[in-house]
Amino acid sequence: MGKGKLIPGAFFVTSGAGMDFEQANAFDLALHDAGISECNLVEVSSILPAKAEAIERSEAVITPGEITYCVMSRADGASGEVVGAGIGYGWIWGENEEGVVQKDFGIICEHHGHYSSRYLEEKIKEKLYKMAETRVRDKETKLRMKIEEKKLELKSVEIEDGKFGSVVVALVFRL
Repeated sequence: MGKGKLIPGAFFVTSGAGMDFEQANAFDLALHDAGISECNLVEVSSILPAKAEAIERSEAVITPGEITYCVMSRADGASGEVVGAGIGYGWIWGENEEGVVQKDFGIICEHHGHYSSRYLEEKIKEKLYKMAETRVRDKETKLRMKIEEKKLELKSVEIEDGKFGSVVVALVFRL
């Protein structure tokens, strides 16, 4: 890690759903289901460092009250509605000056709303490709970066009668 820079060395993706008679409690239950309810979550945008490694949620030790950076997708709703959230990420590969293909960085996108998992999957894939297309490496030679190793996490539920519901999907950074 460079001096004064917060560069994550690892990350995990998790998801959860919660339902309750109060919306705030439904969200808390979704965070609990995802295993991140004891964190102080700080939402950040959409870039993965090239050297960051994906880990399992079970490998991450979280201290209650810890400031935790994440990209989060969240959807809330009421009785009978379908709510869904999802996150996708992929690694961007490009050629260096010697023509060697290397992993440059990763991109993350999210989508949420009153959607099924199938819709979310298509929308997130579409967004990932758009993000990759905008990252032109060298305008003179038109070398484009390409996205590889795409991963998606989706959560969609129908909310029980008489309750509020919440779903969350989060990509959580570990420093």
